[in-house]
Amino acid sequence: MLRKDQVFLLVCLGYIGGVFAGSFFMPPEWLAWGMAALLAAVATVFPRKNLFIGAVPLAAFMLGVWGATDTLARFQAERISKGEGEVTGVARVVNDPEDKERYQEVIVKMLSCASDRCPQEKILWQAPRIAPLAFGARVSLSCALEAPKNFDPAFDYRMFLAKDDIGYVCRQASQVEVLPEDTQARISRLFFVPKRAFETALGRSLPQPEAGLAAGLIIGGSDRLPETLQQSFISAGLSHIVAISGYNIALIAQGLVLAGIGIGLWRRQALWFAAGGIILFIILVGAPASAARAGIMGLCAFAALFSGRLSRSVNLLLFAATGMLFFQPLLLRYDIGFQLSFLATLGIIAAAPYMARLLSKEFFGKSFVEIALLTLAVELFVVPLLIYQFHIFSPYALLANILLLPLVPYAMGTAFISALAFVIWPGLHLLPAGVAYLFLRSITFVAEQVSVFPGATVELSIGVPALILWYALLFSGIVMTRNHFHRRYVQLKTKDIS
Repeated sequence: MLRKDQVFLLVCLGYIGGVFAGSFFMPPEWLAWGMAALLAAVATVFPRKNLFIGAVPLAAFMLGVWGATDTLARFQAERISKGEGEVTGVARVVNDPEDKERYQEVIVKMLSCASDRCPQEKILWQAPRIAPLAFGARVSLSCALEAPKNFDPAFDYRMFLAKDDIGYVCRQASQVEVLPEDTQARISRLFFVPKRAFETALGRSLPQPEAGLAAGLIIGGSDRLPETLQQSFISAGLSHIVAISGYNIALIAQGLVLAGIGIGLWRRQALWFAAGGIILFIILVGAPASAARAGIMGLCAFAALFSGRLSRSVNLLLFAATGMLFFQPLLLRYDIGFQLSFLATLGIIAAAPYMARLLSKEFFGKSFVEIALLTLAVELFVVPLLIYQFHIFSPYALLANILLLPLVPYAMGTAFISALAFVIWPGLHLLPAGVAYLFLRSITFVAEQVSVFPGATVELSIGVPALILWYALLFSGIVMTRNHFHRRYVQLKTKDIS
């Protein structure tokens, strides 16, 4: 008889597996409904408990298939193209506008339209930089909608936008008028005040490109870095460190726990202190969906590091992933941030119990060894995905990550303190800014040097079957190692009793 936690695990795996099947293989919708009806009939005719328990994960699988195929159908090129053309009405800004070289990138959702044809999907608008737009603002506009087009065969830009529920692009709007603020706009504007103040302070307390790197580590994204430095990070296999992920969040949480213990909190109090700090951190960076997802996964990894319980942490992570995919199934295939966060967190969770045994004693340099081992575990999980997504492999990536990832929490922490000190009193930031600069400059220097090593990048492509095989072998190895440790533990206990 399966335990409740095992049934829960199978249900989560069933749903995630269904989303995977629906996203990559797109079985016909009638097949999913037919299988669901068959399962319902079997469970009704043969109401045995074991059979019912076995049917529940299969039902979750079918639900995942249906969710993925239904969402993909909404964004099919043929359906989206029917909505192209002029649309006039009132829209609300649903993102924090990003400044580009010639325009600002704004995502809007139509509230009302002058005609019956009103798109339900969001619109990516290339708005003029002179327009005073902010998150939550209402805008009256007339826009010629276009379906997003893929300009690179290796990158599905249309589905990359679809994962954020964006179905159309507006390159130029006419009759633009920013409407008076309503209550929602005022609340939204106040919500982003801390983020803008923090970004401004970060840019003024540190020189470039170190300020851009600090913003990437803390807020996420590499768009603040010069193009040459972005390419250096990709060539050195370090592009994932400037994407806000569960790994970065786990490092922040670990630092907050140590800080909490340092100010006299008990262990449990320090854990709550860290959880509260992560929530405040997510709010500070504007609470984008990517940061919220990374925060949830980072807290899962953090719980694994401090509990050492593999099964509970895995269930917690899978539950979090299932919840995210329930609301947006396209994340699994088209959001590399979600993929990296999930796999990096899974790597930390898988490594945590073994690290607890290997590093049970205190010794000099234990923190560095711990981060190096975590880095190795994370690399085993994320490198195949990076090869699949970017079609390049850096032979020096493992070395570069082991050298630099231990510096990341210190760079993030000192840069954060520097910006905070600048907000409180300009001039107070000088000492933490100097320390932050040393860490950040070390990261950029190593990335630049490694990227020019002979053979620093090798073109390499792997398909979905190879990716599945790698993770199947990896999980099999984890399970076998876990069973080996468990048998040894039982043998030692039996020997002690006898």
